[in-house]
Amino acid sequence: MASTYPINLAQMHGVPVVVIGGGIVGERKVRGLLAVGACITLISPDATPQLGRWAADGSITWHQRRYQCRDLAHRPALVFAATSERATNAQIASDAAALGLLCNVADAPEEGGFHLPAVYREAGLVIAISTEGVSPARARQVRDCIAALLQQEHQHPDK
Repeated sequence: MASTYPINLAQMHGVPVVVIGGGIVGERKVRGLLAVGACITLISPDATPQLGRWAADGSITWHQRRYQCRDLAHRPALVFAATSERATNAQIASDAAALGLLCNVADAPEEGGFHLPAVYREAGLVIAISTEGVSPARARQVRDCIAALLQQEHQHPDK
């Protein structure tokens, strides 16, 4: 029996989301959330240059410090544990679960309540590929193969 239930979240504009971790994984999560207009709070003592630029231009709110359990007190719709510290990510997952919050745990998908698929978007079409958090690289590979087929179809519609 499958252990995941696929879903697409809609109406994400302005929805409060907390991303904990300012590295490349956190940046990737923020990039996808910005694309749908979420209201993002980043918690991290440091951040990638791109995250810093987004904070400087007001696209995200950055609390330049380590995670504290009170960071979830306002009950964001989604929580992303994306630090480079296993114990911190585990604590975030535990705190989120205690509050009934949906949490994605980058380094231990089984600890969280949701996984992010590899996504391909074009006008009127969204394709999401998931390996239930087991192999994000494989999901990206399958997504890229499907994207290449679709792009080839657009270039040669008669075939």
